Amino acid sequence: MTWAWLGALCLACAVGKAAASGAAREQFDPTASRATFEVSVRVTGPATGRFRRIEGELTEDDRGRWRVQVRVDTEGLELDGPGWMLRSTRSRNFLDVENHPEIRFRSAPFARGLLATGGPLRGRLDLRGASRGVTFTLLPAACSRPGRDCDIVVKGEVSRRAFGMTSQRVWVKDEVGFDFRVRLRDPVAP
Repeated sequence: MTWAWLGALCLACAVGKAAASGAAREQFDPTASRATFEVSVRVTGPATGRFRRIEGELTEDDRGRWRVQVRVDTEGLELDGPGWMLRSTRSRNFLDVENHPEIRFRSAPFARGLLATGGPLRGRLDLRGASRGVTFTLLPAACSRPGRDCDIVVKGEVSRRAFGMTSQRVWVKDEVGFDFRVRLRDPVAP
């Protein structure tokens, strides 16, 4: 009887520890977060686009490392600039919004302190059906509680050729700049 009780106690402790270690998850606040991109048009200069919806979350693994997952809705794309630029950006030869309604990013594990200090944020970007390793830059936080009292800011560039975006190659430069500004939802009490 004593061994059974001890075994049940050890099992309860193991389950509790596993639940506690894998439970840390912080979701983006989609109403306060935003994602933009910029392309450089050779004649007129930069054109900035905005995605209406960005979703994601920070999750902690059992080693105390964090990952970020981001989903951006391409169907709600808006673009500053002429109408032909918006059509070209949404087209099959650029973002291919009709066939690829989302852009996804999943980071490699990182230490939570990176949100405060800034630095390279490595991961995989899924864009237009292609998945490539990328490195974005997490900027140093402007406050002591990044994501709560100030934006978590991530910037980076990707080669559009690497993702099969061939539209307007004569007029639009290869680099596409991304800018993510993230706020986190307030945690919900259990």
